[in-house]
Amino acid sequence: MIGQLLGNRYEIVAKLGSGGMAHVYRARCTVLNRIVTVKVLREELAEDRDFVRRFQMEAQAVALLSHPNIVSIYDVGEEKGIPYLVMEYVEGENLKEIIRKRGALTPTETVNIGIQVCAALEHAHSKGIIHRDIKPHNILVTPSGRVKVTDFGLARFLSVPSATMTQSGTVMGSVHYFSPEQAQGEEANVQSDIYSLGAVLYEAISGHVPYQGDNPVSIALKHLQGEPPSLRSENPSVPQQLEQIIFKAMAREQRMRFASAKEMQLALSQGYSEKLSAFLEEEQTRSIPLPIVQEKNDLKKKKKKKMHPAAIAALALCAALLIGGLAFGFFKWYFGGTLIVPEVIGESQAEASQKLKDAGFQVDVNEVFDRGTEADVVVQQDPVGGMKAKKGRSVRIWVNQGQSDVWLPDFTGASEREARLSLEGRGFKVKITRENHDTVANGYVIRQFPEGDQEQPKGSEITLIVSSGPLVKDVVVPSLAGLKEEQAKAALGAVGLNLGEVKEEESKEEKGVIIKQSVEPGTSVKKGESINVVVSSGLKPKENKLKIEVPAAGEIKVVIKDAQDTREVYKQVHQAGDVIEKDFQVYPPGEYQIYFQGELNKTVPF
Repeated sequence: MIGQLLGNRYEIVAKLGSGGMAHVYRARCTVLNRIVTVKVLREELAEDRDFVRRFQMEAQAVALLSHPNIVSIYDVGEEKGIPYLVMEYVEGENLKEIIRKRGALTPTETVNIGIQVCAALEHAHSKGIIHRDIKPHNILVTPSGRVKVTDFGLARFLSVPSATMTQSGTVMGSVHYFSPEQAQGEEANVQSDIYSLGAVLYEAISGHVPYQGDNPVSIALKHLQGEPPSLRSENPSVPQQLEQIIFKAMAREQRMRFASAKEMQLALSQGYSEKLSAFLEEEQTRSIPLPIVQEKNDLKKKKKKKMHPAAIAALALCAALLIGGLAFGFFKWYFGGTLIVPEVIGESQAEASQKLKDAGFQVDVNEVFDRGTEADVVVQQDPVGGMKAKKGRSVRIWVNQGQSDVWLPDFTGASEREARLSLEGRGFKVKITRENHDTVANGYVIRQFPEGDQEQPKGSEITLIVSSGPLVKDVVVPSLAGLKEEQAKAALGAVGLNLGEVKEEESKEEKGVIIKQSVEPGTSVKKGESINVVVSSGLKPKENKLKIEVPAAGEIKVVIKDAQDTREVYKQVHQAGDVIEKDFQVYPPGEYQIYFQGELNKTVPF
């Protein structure tokens, strides 16, 4: 398409890349003489209603948005039946490319990117738009550090219900970044975008995705059942509060994530930086006043007059005395009054301040957190004890304020493992007590002390009261929907149940996937009982006769597009007047697409 003019306005200059849905080009707007990005739907998808709808959805979504961290849309159009979008051109690279080239980013860079993406998401969410595909590939970063979120091709409007799964059964979103609820085929929401952003920031600070696997299914299961590996165990230089923010965003249960993108943005911009220890500042170089000898206008005139030798000697002596006096005064001022700085580390703030003042110094006090368990104790000083320093200068001391406060989530209803890992990751001590409970499943938190959703001192003890299940030996039936037979057998065995009778039933779901179970999930039953299931046998084909009257000599091609897929089933050259009658196996609803000489001639629904 290089050199083509779209809409009599946009001259295609270069190809930027291709995706599964569209080709992306750099173009020049000949009317406004500016560089733009043009996204053109792939030609082979122009007749696919799902892809056209997604393409239109992106245009509608971005058209509603106006934010400095979101790529703007300028125009929409169609060229020879192929839709295209004209968007803001962003100079720079996407975040995935940056991570591939550089590896892990610094905490500052990661936080900066997170803050800007949060701002973009908050704006989109306020307009009722969920992105649904937040990933590094869709985050553009300019050379100046400006972040632009792009590709709203999977976005949906909160006011308009839409399926999370396509007709082919593919979950919308990218498997390395989508949320547990998206992995289960549920509708995406605000918290889904927040989870995906957490996964993106995890990759940015570590250089790799949170979960890896041999195939998309194994990765999706890790989103549903796993815990992301500790960032600080891999790299201790990752700030603990940044790790906590990322893990909160990636909590499996939605209610434990940030309530909004704005809340996450505030955590990144404020909570991340507020309690970091102060950095040492070098003492500014002292400015030393030097005497300035002013020139007199009449010196030049007097130069011509000859001076008596005695006068010259007298003047030289005066000058020497003056310079010597100034030098003596300067050395006495600058080097005189030097004292030994006392050692105050380990003393209380009051004791240290008084000791320094008594020694002839001023005191500059800085507060730090998490520098030991003892509060109100000096943990650092500058200059250090034993050094010489000028009397009256300021000595800076850092006083530990004890353990900083950390946000304590409410873990009621969470699994013991999830709660323990999260608490330990936040620096708390964990105490587990157990009791029977009729409705809370074995291994899940009934309540906690102190209660959640408040700040608590880091390192304090949190008690989790964990359910041992009902007093009688009942077990809770797990959900088996979407599992294969072997997976269901393992899930039931883990709680002491058995897999019973397995029947098949025709459905659109993947063959072998469980679509029904005899006992509803969450029901308490006696240990050892069997649970019957129904698995999908997939769709069964039906015989369908097609009759074609050949209008003229040429090649006839037949393509079937139905509930299973799109496939070519017939291709042959015929003479005018020939009649083709053939039976085909189809999966209704669908249609025959009949091509003559490579051009679509007509469609026949079935």
